[in-house]
Amino acid sequence: MKSFVFVGALAALAGIAQGDVVANWGWNDQGLPGGGFGFQTSDFPQGADVGSGEFSIFDFNSDNTDGVYNWVQSFSGTTTGSIDGVSGGSFAFQGATGQGVTNNGAQAVFSFDGSLWTDLTFDFARRGTSTGFNNVTVEMFDGTSSLGVLGVLGAAGSSWELTSYDISALNGVADANIVFTFDGATSDTGNNRLDNVTINGTAIPAPGSVALIALGGLVGTRRRRA
Repeated sequence: MKSFVFVGALAALAGIAQGDVVANWGWNDQGLPGGGFGFQTSDFPQGADVGSGEFSIFDFNSDNTDGVYNWVQSFSGTTTGSIDGVSGGSFAFQGATGQGVTNNGAQAVFSFDGSLWTDLTFDFARRGTSTGFNNVTVEMFDGTSSLGVLGVLGAAGSSWELTSYDISALNGVADANIVFTFDGATSDTGNNRLDNVTINGTAIPAPGSVALIALGGLVGTRRRRA
């Protein structure tokens, strides 16, 4: 009994320090019309499947048929990097060349509130075709201000590969954004797929939680002395 409060406080502290999913997009339950692959124009922005965040697309070929995008697709996904073990679907821009407006320069933006997080990391699985985008820039932003390029990815292979980045520059940033800019596609159907996009971090305890932990430790110490 003398150590109960103290142990409880340590357990609470350990729980707060544990890494958590800030936001995850797995594209496993699309509900696409007619069992097809094309995302609908009403599908964006997309909230995170797990956690809290928003996925948006910009500067892309928005041609559509009855509200279904012609060049924004969900092909089969992967369990690589999955947090639930489900392969499901994926997100993909296709090149859309020869359509007057191409998807070279198209952007996929993952936004989240990092103000209560530290130790932030960013993981995603990627694959593509030989005529898909061979120059993909991944960059961090605080609002509209760049915090640096995380990497420039070349052509994606035909097998899924997991990429991980340290995004600690976004620790504590309320308007945090990670932007993919796709370039270099050489055919209309050439594509890059993304799947299992996950932002992980360590939650920063609220001031009240810190005070409670400190109080628990103090009470435990006093009880032992008594």
